[in-house]
Amino acid sequence: MQQKRRNANGVKYISRIVDGENHRGNPSNKRYAIIPARALSHPDIAPYDLLVLGTLGLFVSRSGVSFPTIETIRAYTGLSRSSVLNSLKRLTIHKLIRKLQQKRYPSQTSRWLTNRYQVMFKIDDPLPTDEDLIASIPYATDTHYAQSENKLLISQHKEPDEQTEKLIGIKRDLEVISQTYGSQLTIDPSSLSSLAARDINKEQIALAFRLHLSRFGSLPPSLAVLIQRGCFA
Repeated sequence: MQQKRRNANGVKYISRIVDGENHRGNPSNKRYAIIPARALSHPDIAPYDLLVLGTLGLFVSRSGVSFPTIETIRAYTGLSRSSVLNSLKRLTIHKLIRKLQQKRYPSQTSRWLTNRYQVMFKIDDPLPTDEDLIASIPYATDTHYAQSENKLLISQHKEPDEQTEKLIGIKRDLEVISQTYGSQLTIDPSSLSSLAARDINKEQIALAFRLHLSRFGSLPPSLAVLIQRGCFA
């Protein structure tokens, strides 16, 4: 069902958001949005700012991290791109959200990095930890739909053996953690097999990344370089 509405400028548009579906028309389990209570009585926050904050609240993790794309926010609010950007700026100025490092999110089709924010339930909320950022990734997409996609993929493929599962798990952890640091490592099969042979886990990967960053200030483009430098010793 499509609904006729008006945006912030009074211009009619067709809302694509219907009950039980997300902005892509896929099944959605979103039933509530979480926003700071102090935003409701803030004297400098406009109604449209609350719409934007509410959309961030649809995807917010337990640590407050949320990163829907600008287009997703537009789809949920009906606001123009400039209005969304202005609202995000005001919310940041008044410390209702905090802008974090940009990154890509799961199943993103755009080649551009997505702005990532921390919804600040208290004005002195600390920055999220690396673990908080990793844990926020499932909240970036519709969980119910993502689970349906995973079940479909599993049904289309044979059950992997233990070694294959280990390789898939390490590769996934490497990709997730590297993206958390704003990087995309080239993961070659031989390096991946080397890490699997050592039974490397997620905590060891995160430690290796922190070690390399503390020494060199950035991650290399290739996983092989990290192994050669002894980060996974």
